[in-house]
Amino acid sequence: MTISSLIQKEFNRIKSDKRTLILLFTIPMLLIIIFGLTTGVGPTKFFTAAIITRDEMPTFDDFPSNSTEYDNIFISIMEKNSTTWDLYNQFNSTNIGEYYQAFNRCIYLLKNELIDVFIILPQNFSESIANNSNPVLIYYIDGSDSSAVGAIEVAIQEPLALFRMEINMIENFTIMIPHLEFGVPSWESQLLNYALALILPIIIVGTTMNLTSLSIVSEGPLPRMLITPTAKRDIILSKLIANTVIMIMQATEIFILTSFFGLYSLGSLFDFYLVLILIGFCGVAIGLFISAISPTEQGANQMYLMMFIVIIIFSGTLLPAESLGGAKFLADVLPLSHASVLITDITLRGLPLNLEHVFFMLMISFVFLTIAYIGYKFKKLEV
Repeated sequence: MTISSLIQKEFNRIKSDKRTLILLFTIPMLLIIIFGLTTGVGPTKFFTAAIITRDEMPTFDDFPSNSTEYDNIFISIMEKNSTTWDLYNQFNSTNIGEYYQAFNRCIYLLKNELIDVFIILPQNFSESIANNSNPVLIYYIDGSDSSAVGAIEVAIQEPLALFRMEINMIENFTIMIPHLEFGVPSWESQLLNYALALILPIIIVGTTMNLTSLSIVSEGPLPRMLITPTAKRDIILSKLIANTVIMIMQATEIFILTSFFGLYSLGSLFDFYLVLILIGFCGVAIGLFISAISPTEQGANQMYLMMFIVIIIFSGTLLPAESLGGAKFLADVLPLSHASVLITDITLRGLPLNLEHVFFMLMISFVFLTIAYIGYKFKKLEV
């Protein structure tokens, strides 16, 4: 039997499995519609900060003294006395060129998740305090965690209180937030966009695993087919090709639906689409692995459920990877921990494809496909 005939036969088998097709295309549609029609925010996290001080830059008009007395006090409190902040680095700008260089560096740190926020002390910071006027703090937030906006308003009170006690100043500070870096605008569908990195990989991997987990073990004609010159390699390849085409159709549906319901992406939409296909390919590979090594349909269903639970647990979302200890390698060899990072980087941070995570996902798919082929090659089937 030729490979094209095998692929056609596999498409016919998939078409006859109405239950799986309904799950494959209906579940993503329903969940995206629900999330798309809902508003909400994401989780809260602790903050790592960087500080740019412009206090040594010359001031004029109402601030002729060019004092730099208080910026080091504030920085020292942030670095040593605060229990809610971790100071990543400080940048001292004495001229506009140094300031722009420091600002661009902090934007880079935000995009690469090395800091969550950076604070700017303006030129007249010390002079405002010395004149008993209202000093100003400006900070830029990594808004990929939308609740960071509210959390930082609480967290900033601790170092401010310690600073006011240190300089014996009772007046409040003015806090300015000129822009939420990498945040989903309030007029966009916030819950959908903040949930994409979590729900899409789970939906795609779960449904594509379900699509292929019975593709080998449940097909009656396979043993008879092997009497002919048809190679097991061709059978596996035909199933991979046919199911990959169906998976790409699902990825296209998800891409269109998320775009329709307010997908907000700072990065390339094409990269986002490629990631959806890459996640689906991992699911297809894992499903073929399950189907190839399972002796019965019941065994395949049980193994599918077990694998899906393990994949979710070690996705890096329920249990942070750093808390897994010696089991951290499980997060690295399963697809969701890489998929979530790729989607977040593209949609909320505007970064290009992270080739390291892409490589890991391709390797995961290749390993599962290799094991599926080896397992099926040596599997004995009754004719």
